Parts: sequence; structure tokens; C-alpha cells
Amino acid sequence: MIGKAFLDRNLLFLLSAALLARVLISIPAFADISRTSSCYDAVAYNLLAENMLEGKGFSASLEEPYEPNSTITPGYPAFVAGIYALTGHSKLAVILIQIVLNLVALVLLYRFLNGRFGQKVSLWAGILFIFDLNTAFYCTQLTTETLFTFLFVVFLFFTLRTFEERSFRLAAASGAILGAATLIRPISLYFTAPLFIFLLLTRLKWKKLALWSVILGMQLAFITPWIVRNRVVFGETFYTTISDVNIYKYHSASLKSVLEGKPRSQALEEFDREAVEGRGKLNEAERYRLYGRVAKRYLLRHPLPYVASLVGGGLASLIYPVTLGEAGAYFHGPEDAQKQGTSPVVTSFLSEGRLGKALETVWDKRLRYLGIPLLLLFAAYALFHVAKLGAGLRAYIIKGLRDPVMLLFLLTGLYFLGLLSFGFSPRARVPLEPLLAALAGIGFVVRNNKKKKGKVERSE
Repeated sequence: MIGKAFLDRNLLFLLSAALLARVLISIPAFADISRTSSCYDAVAYNLLAENMLEGKGFSASLEEPYEPNSTITPGYPAFVAGIYALTGHSKLAVILIQIVLNLVALVLLYRFLNGRFGQKVSLWAGILFIFDLNTAFYCTQLTTETLFTFLFVVFLFFTLRTFEERSFRLAAASGAILGAATLIRPISLYFTAPLFIFLLLTRLKWKKLALWSVILGMQLAFITPWIVRNRVVFGETFYTTISDVNIYKYHSASLKSVLEGKPRSQALEEFDREAVEGRGKLNEAERYRLYGRVAKRYLLRHPLPYVASLVGGGLASLIYPVTLGEAGAYFHGPEDAQKQGTSPVVTSFLSEGRLGKALETVWDKRLRYLGIPLLLLFAAYALFHVAKLGAGLRAYIIKGLRDPVMLLFLLTGLYFLGLLSFGFSPRARVPLEPLLAALAGIGFVVRNNKKKKGKVERSE
């Protein structure tokens, strides 16, 4: 009973501190509700939710004919629309509910780590989670990060239990959660691939393969209605065109800019001409899929530079502390914020060896308008983030991959960060922040020993 009370007091302390931290970070949004759209995607999510409620279809258009959207999946707009329907279109209600979901994620993380690694690890991980500015900031935004992170953390914990307990009931629940998460962010669409690698590295058996098949089947059951909708609306079978847009804008155009020594805007114009030249009126999905085909052909012609850009983008997203454009616009105000992305421009300068020009661009477009207080805040968070990375690395150096948790977290990180290329952003790292806090907690607490490192535990 004493142990349980001690744990309860720890958790109560963590929740109280986390709530206070998130309320403090939300003050700009409480004072000016428009700052909930400091991330440019938030405008589209809000429009989709409002148009759904007003019977205008799944469209991000401001006026008729309200063309159907092909890039955004329906999970998060439906979540926002449901809250709007209950609260009279209150953006503040969305933010408050997202804060609650973030606190629930903290509870789940604490309970999981406490049962698996002990009290000290769970307490350290909870403290690190409290002060994670990247996670807390996106609680204030009308974007997918908080809801997706909550569901994905639950999915990972359910999945570990699924294979340890050999439970088909848990497998079905895991697949349903993964399907719901995929409807919110398509980045999880192919996550069953690294999950299969996880099975191979922890001794694949027929029952485990059957459990994996149930997870995959449930995910497909959740997303198939949206694929059917796209087939009916656009005449093509696809899940979303966001991958085509991202590959075209952030992968191939940026790579073309670097390799051919031309502005990224010119690279985009050349892709545009090649994709749609001589074609008649195209709907959104047709146009984006044509862009995607041209962009993919370019990447296939330059595989080695592209792989190098993926590695670089993943590493940059892992190390770079916070998205300065969006966070700066939220805390400082949007009047002086530069909305256009700077990553491709800075990367281009660095590839040419123009370090001074790259630093000048970062200063002009991201840092100068912030002011000393915000610069100090972001610098302090950068040091905090580096400390977390160091502690997480220490956990792997000492523990290796003996525990399946360590292996699954590593595969998850490689999967998320490996899809970024020149479009790197700390925003893409938000779903990994709870995992990083957990690993850092292990790194702070774990003691070195003489056991063999790097070997994966093979559970029967």
C-alpha cells in the first residue's frame, strides 16, 4: 500500500506540473484565439471542419463550388467538427481537450514505464515529458500532432502486450487504434512494415504472424471506406495525395535545386510544366498525382543523392529542437513572422559550402524577429533536447536491444524520421517525443553491467 501511494503521489505531481506548464504555454492562445492557427495546416483543418458541419462536403475551399479535398484524411477534421458541434465552434475547447489528451498520454507513459522499468525511470520520463516544448506547443494548435501522438503511443503499448500475451483481442484493438491513427495522419499507413521487421528480430512464429495479420487487417478495415470515397469522387483508387505533394514540393524540387544549381521555385515550375503540359482541366487529385509521378521519376534517376538527403533530413529533424517559424509566430505574433519554409534554402546554401549565407538566412527569416526572451527560451530548450538525446543514446549503449521495447522504439524512430528528406521539421518528431522521454529516463537511471550488449531478447 505504501508503494502504491508513493506512485500515486508521483503521478499526481507530474500531472499537476504538466497541466501548469501547458496552461502557461497556452496563454497566447487564450489571449488571441487566432494563434491556434500559427501552423499553416491549421487553417485547412478548421475550414474542413466548418464545411463539414455546414453541409459543404469535405472541402477546404472558401467558396463554391467547394471542390473535394484529396490530400487531408478525415480523422482530425472530424474530431474538430465534433467538438465544434458540441461547443459552438469553440477553438478554445479543441485546445483544452488536446491538453487533456496530452495529460492522458503522460499517465499511460508513466504506468507503462513503471511496470516495465521501475519507479525512477517512469518519474524521470514524466519530468522530461513535462518540459518538452515541442509537444506542449502543438497542444495549442489546430493540427493533428496531439491527437495522433496520443493514439500512436496507445497503439505501441497495446502492440507490445499483443505479442507478449499472444492475444487476438489485443491485436484487434491494436489494429483498430492504428487504423484510427492512420485516418488522422497518413504517415502511419505503412507502419506494419517495421512492425513485421520487429517480429523477425524477436523470433517470428506462426501465431505472432497471425496476430500481425489481424493488426494489418483491422487497419485496412478502418481506412478502406476512405479509399472507396476517393475512388467514387476522383475516379482513382488511392488513399491520399499528400505523399505526392510532399515528394514534389519538398523532396524532388529541393533535390533538383541542389543538384542543378537553380532556385527551388524554378525547379517547381519545371516539374509543373512536365507534369501537366498539354492536358485539359484536371481535378485536385489528378493534378497532384501527376506531379507525384514526375517527382518520383526524378528521384529514381538520382537514388544516391536522394538517400543521402533522407539520412540528412532524418538527422536534422532529430537534432533540431523546435520549428522556429511556427513557434515564433505563436509566441511573438504573426505580424513579422516569415511564413515560407527556409529548410530547402538553407540546405541549398550548405550544399554549396556557403555556411555564412545559410546562417544569414536563418537569422533574417527565423531569429531576428523573435527578440531576446524567445531566443533564450528556444536556446534553453535546445540544450534540454540535446540532453534528452544524449540520455537516450546512453540507454542504447548500455542496454542495447535486449528489451523488445528498445527495439520497437528504435524501429519507430527510424520509420518516422526516414521519410523526411529536405522537408525536415521538428514537427514531424512530435509523435516520437514520448518515446524519447522514455529512453532518456532509462538512460538517466540504468547502470552499466557486463551483460552482452546489442542482442535482442527473443521471447517465446
